Amino acid sequence: MKALFGAVSLGLLASVLMATSSHLTVRAAGPTLYVDPAASTVSIDDTFTITIYVQDVTDLFSYETKLGFNNTILEPLTVMEGPFIKEQTPSPQGTFFLTSFEDDFVHVACLTLGNYAGVSGSGPLYDVTFAVIGTGASDLHLYDSILLDSSVTRIPHDTVDGTMVATLSGDINNDGIVNVVDLTIVSLAYGTFEGEPGYNPDADLTQDGLVDMRDLVIVARNLGKSVP
Repeated sequence: MKALFGAVSLGLLASVLMATSSHLTVRAAGPTLYVDPAASTVSIDDTFTITIYVQDVTDLFSYETKLGFNNTILEPLTVMEGPFIKEQTPSPQGTFFLTSFEDDFVHVACLTLGNYAGVSGSGPLYDVTFAVIGTGASDLHLYDSILLDSSVTRIPHDTVDGTMVATLSGDINNDGIVNVVDLTIVSLAYGTFEGEPGYNPDADLTQDGLVDMRDLVIVARNLGKSVP
């Protein structure tokens, strides 16, 4: 599945950025790109959003990143530009934001329009929302990233990946299916508080110290679902 936004292709943009890299001046390292939250646990059939942040950058004018994921577990839905450059750039023309959904990665790039200074500091570059289509674990891997300042100088930086685990919510006994067995486990502990006889932490799906209707509803909502 592919979706491309903007009048200029990411392939062309990548060619421009990589062509200039042979003569770019490398500055002292310091900035970091990272995934937030660093770790997520999400139920199958739900959606979740991560944010790609930049930390301690100086004069960020443009950037390009790829975010890899396990396509048997995750399907990207949307990418939204964050406010870091968009809301702080001195350029009256703003930014040009491009995204492309590839088979197992999301390709993102952003340019400041016009000859203006870049943005310094820390903040969110963009958000990615995924649908969870399978169970298991997936890395959220930042790679092939390029940060450029307003003089077309490559900015050295580190990257910190994220991880996510997709579970079948309500499968209390971990047999790969949500059924009456799981409902019964909650029922047997229903109304008990943590520390009381009969309290079952596995049945306390909300982890609030009480097994109640909210826990029962989580199981009931997924009744009949199974691990693909």
